Amino acid sequence: MATKAQKVRLALFFIVSGSVLAGFLLFTAGLQLLKKREYYFIEFNDISVGGLRSGAAVKYQGLQIGRVEGSTISPDDFTIVVVEISVRPDMVNAIRTDTQARLYTQGITGIKHIELIAGSRTAKALPPGSKIPVGKTFLADIDRRAEVLTNKIEQVLNHVILLTSEENSIQFGKTLHAGGSLMENADQLLGENRANFNQIMNDLARTTRNLERTTSSLQTTMDSLQQMLTGDEAQSTLRELHMATRKVHRQLDGPLPELIASMNQMSQNIDKTFTHIDLTVLSSRKNILDAMQELNETLQNVRQATELIREDPSILIRGRSGE
Repeated sequence: MATKAQKVRLALFFIVSGSVLAGFLLFTAGLQLLKKREYYFIEFNDISVGGLRSGAAVKYQGLQIGRVEGSTISPDDFTIVVVEISVRPDMVNAIRTDTQARLYTQGITGIKHIELIAGSRTAKALPPGSKIPVGKTFLADIDRRAEVLTNKIEQVLNHVILLTSEENSIQFGKTLHAGGSLMENADQLLGENRANFNQIMNDLARTTRNLERTTSSLQTTMDSLQQMLTGDEAQSTLRELHMATRKVHRQLDGPLPELIASMNQMSQNIDKTFTHIDLTVLSSRKNILDAMQELNETLQNVRQATELIREDPSILIRGRSGE
């Protein structure tokens, strides 16, 4: 059983240990509170900051340089969340006017932190108390894509519900029944005509063999034809045909053009002769007409004399009466 002195010593031990621990914690917290920090503001518009808590890390290119001090709603625009951050004084020069702030998630816990994306070297340093512009974040893209995906999933579910409605289920059942009936009919038809089907397949195989033999014969014929065309006799025939062609070509290039020219000249001369005859006939038409008229009168006289002699042949001896 513990004595009173032991209890007192135990109590004193706990009191001293608690005091030392509390003093250490207060000293550590005081050092953190007494450190000078520079403050900036970040405005997130239409972006959820859920999971971003006070004390969350503020990183610059992956290096932690500060923390989140708090967040509030902008009094001018209720869609904007203003987040106040504090950074170490030695990091103020790294924050430029074109530095951008983005939200990132740590692991699968959903806890978020702020990542500052470095600006250009030529940009001026952003003074403390200013607003750091917000860049496009992966989380915002995920939110938008998730909303689009949710709408598409909802449309798909609506279509599925429509397809699985009672009316469509009945129609689908009828379609399945019709398909089953069609398969049964096809199976029955195949069973009843199996012999014919086998005969058709045999005929097709026989036709294929015949076609193969025909193809082989045609190939043999083509080989023979090729040998014939490439043989000595074929080459000799081609040479003789070439020589005959050249002879005909020389004949056409030699006397034949002169003969054709002579015939053309003769044709022109005949044409001129007929032209002269035509002119002569035209100029002698009157004389020919007069001669024809006199000839006609002479024929009439001869006709009359012939009729007189026929009536009285003695007129040739005694002459015509009254002369």
